[in-house]
Amino acid sequence: MAKHRTGYLFKRGKTFYVSWRIEGKAFAKALHDDNGNPITTRREAEEAKQKIMAPFVVADEAAALESIVGKLEGRKAELAKLENEQNPPLSISRAWTEFVSSANCPDSGESTLYQYEYRFSAFVDWVKENYGEAATLRGVTKDIAETYAARLNHGKLSPSTYNKHLNLLTLVFRVLKHKAKLTGNPWEEIQRKRMVTQSRRELTIDELRKVCQSAKGELQTLLALGVYSGLRLGDCATLRWAEVDLPRGLIRRIPNKTARRNPKPVIVPIHPVLRDMLAETPVGRRDDYVLPETAVLYEKRTDLVTDQVQRHFQECGIKPHKAGTGKDGKRAVVEVGFHSLRHTFVSLCRESNAPLSVVESIVGHSNPAMTRHYTHVGELAAGRAVAALPSVMGTNKAHANDSPTGPENILRAAQRIARSMTAANWKTKRAELLALVAIKKGENLSA
Repeated sequence: MAKHRTGYLFKRGKTFYVSWRIEGKAFAKALHDDNGNPITTRREAEEAKQKIMAPFVVADEAAALESIVGKLEGRKAELAKLENEQNPPLSISRAWTEFVSSANCPDSGESTLYQYEYRFSAFVDWVKENYGEAATLRGVTKDIAETYAARLNHGKLSPSTYNKHLNLLTLVFRVLKHKAKLTGNPWEEIQRKRMVTQSRRELTIDELRKVCQSAKGELQTLLALGVYSGLRLGDCATLRWAEVDLPRGLIRRIPNKTARRNPKPVIVPIHPVLRDMLAETPVGRRDDYVLPETAVLYEKRTDLVTDQVQRHFQECGIKPHKAGTGKDGKRAVVEVGFHSLRHTFVSLCRESNAPLSVVESIVGHSNPAMTRHYTHVGELAAGRAVAALPSVMGTNKAHANDSPTGPENILRAAQRIARSMTAANWKTKRAELLALVAIKKGENLSA
């Protein structure tokens, strides 16, 4: 560190001088006031000396501070080195194991974790290829993250898939922030792609008959569930017998998509054709999944079931991809898939003049304005909407009384309402009975 310099005064004759040394060399200067006259008093001489020496004092202080900062940085580096030796930084290779074992890891299903691991593994392989095996999570800078994101984009991924990759990496880095000693998350500031929804088209009645009647085994039941319930693929594939009430003709299921944020079940009336198909399973075998083989396959890898459905559509002469996509490096846009059955279900219900509120209650659209509680009359209204759907499975073994609005079901509903009537609720129950009669009258008038 440079010697601290303040200078000193001396006087020759009547004039004051200031003297100082820099690196062993002596310097001196006569002191004058602002008018150029020699300074002759010590007070004025001290003030003039301070003005002359001020830059040197500041330089000495800056040098002193630089020295202190240098020592602190060196000490920090020593501490960081010691910390790294005692607790080595989390390597990219170990990151996934630490993520799934972390208490902050989301409680995701097996199939979701499989997709997460696939996306993270793609990133790990890229890092190893470009930065070596010793790469750490903390070593992933914003520049590295942006380079990988650009690589994903140049791979012509769809906006949805691109965003899923970045969101997964953001999640992993957030969960492992303390474990990996991260000071920031390099993925959070990367711009996501704008989503352009590609809606699935509906199937025609002829197409429905073709895909449903040519299917065999569990695949046929899976398609029937999609056609007659409007449930999504995951809900149909993993439907449990505990959620199926054959005597009442209802499916009660909390959709996978909304199970976390809104665990409210949808109640779907069972179409007579679907009920006949489900009833073919012996009672002794109705212990867990309705489609055990499909459920195991779906929970292992969702894409395996999706591919199975897509292959069947292709075998039936239905092209799953939109014309002009999937060629010459273009991303294939799925136009027809299992979700098309859900669109078709909604359209067929509306074509049969089912009230919009009834259809939305069945398929579980989360619109607060359309939310309604299922009463006995509500179940019948929904049952009527589903019963009106055309038979596309080849045979229809249903009888008149199998319909949710058949005479026997109407009578049972009236009996349930009558038994639950009390002095406090008789007005509400009377309204339900009148509505029940109105449904039956409406059928007679339209017959």
